[in-house]
Amino acid sequence: MEEEASKLHIVMLPWLAMGHLLPFFELSKRLALKGFEISFFSTPSNIQRLPSIPQTITPYINFISCSINNITSNIENTVDLRSEAARPLLFQAYATFENHLTALLSDASRPKPDWIIYDYAAASWAPALASRFNVNSVFFCLFNAAAVNFLSHAKDYDSPEKLTTVPDSIPFPTTVAFRPFEARQIYSMLSQKSNQTEPKTHSSQFTLIRTCKEFESKWMDLLGDIYTPVGLLPPSFDKEEESETLTRICEWLDEQKESSVIYVAFGSEAILTRQQIDEIALGLEKSGSPFFWVLRVDSPPQGFEERTVGRGLVWMGWAPQARLLAHRAVGGFLTHGGWNSVVEGLVVGVPMVVLPMVFEQGLNARHLVESGYAVEVARNDEDGSFSGEEIARKLRIVMVEEEGEELRKKARKGKEVFGSEKLQEDYLDELVKKLWEQRKMVAVPV
Repeated sequence: MEEEASKLHIVMLPWLAMGHLLPFFELSKRLALKGFEISFFSTPSNIQRLPSIPQTITPYINFISCSINNITSNIENTVDLRSEAARPLLFQAYATFENHLTALLSDASRPKPDWIIYDYAAASWAPALASRFNVNSVFFCLFNAAAVNFLSHAKDYDSPEKLTTVPDSIPFPTTVAFRPFEARQIYSMLSQKSNQTEPKTHSSQFTLIRTCKEFESKWMDLLGDIYTPVGLLPPSFDKEEESETLTRICEWLDEQKESSVIYVAFGSEAILTRQQIDEIALGLEKSGSPFFWVLRVDSPPQGFEERTVGRGLVWMGWAPQARLLAHRAVGGFLTHGGWNSVVEGLVVGVPMVVLPMVFEQGLNARHLVESGYAVEVARNDEDGSFSGEEIARKLRIVMVEEEGEELRKKARKGKEVFGSEKLQEDYLDELVKKLWEQRKMVAVPV
């Protein structure tokens, strides 16, 4: 089967956010190790943002640089956004991928790809384009199974209030549902986000999902056979890669005690308000623990860095999160609860304080609390406000107090699932088998 599988050519179409690019890239690297040829589509700056790859698989991964010169903007990733008003520019940039993919599929000088693996933002055109050129396509869902189960019913709800209750189809007790303030936020987004949980399908298609039965078996059982788990895709690194940013941050972390530092980051999607930044800063200050805070937009409160000098470091812009979470000094993670960040934290056994901001992150937070890996910051149900005192209280539980000892043990044990290379390899082998067996089963989109 290895000789046959080595002939497969896969096109990757990730969305323009690090939480999407990185798992698509990780899957690409792992398939390249199996001998797959990968054509990875993204914009020039996003290709530069990706980690380096080992020389052994460099010949198998071809980056398709999708120039967006016709768009008068340097916005190519959610990390480039400074306000929500600029988000449509990302969709304009991503829409140009269709022309680039059409050019690749129309090139008579080279064989057509066997599969196109696409993200939610390509659901409106990638399956149809694939079918036109007699190529298989499959949707890669970057939500976990609990979130998918909830959201697959949420699209039918006719009011935000119904999003705060667990669907009747979920047959076991759970708290996985939205808070009132989250429900109102997500209700207006359901029409544009529904493609991510229910993509346009081919009759012979299946859907890839980034999870595993070992973490959420009862949720996976509810999804049925159309969803194929690809594992958790723990991040792998080129051991020779040492960026200047990583080196500078590690110099500071190296000076800290083992498991003493709170890593603080809220992903590339949410843009924090001034009030939220101020309360997070207050929580870090009152927690008493060392911290490393990745702040993408705006700045900490005046005087904050002076008051916490020697105990904390505020890093403006992007940081290599997965590498830093693995540092021996990091003992806790204050996070928005995006699935990519959750995986990166639990791969190295770091317990979490979850403060969800947008999209499905509230569902993830409740799922993690139920699973024993996290505590969640309490918020006002109506307006979503939170206090620095509450953040400090939850951070102390996770970092130092006896109350958090079971949580810390559970997180360390979670490495056995989230960080298991054997488990990941088993899921990847099943995926390789399925991609090979179904490569000729092309159908008309429905």
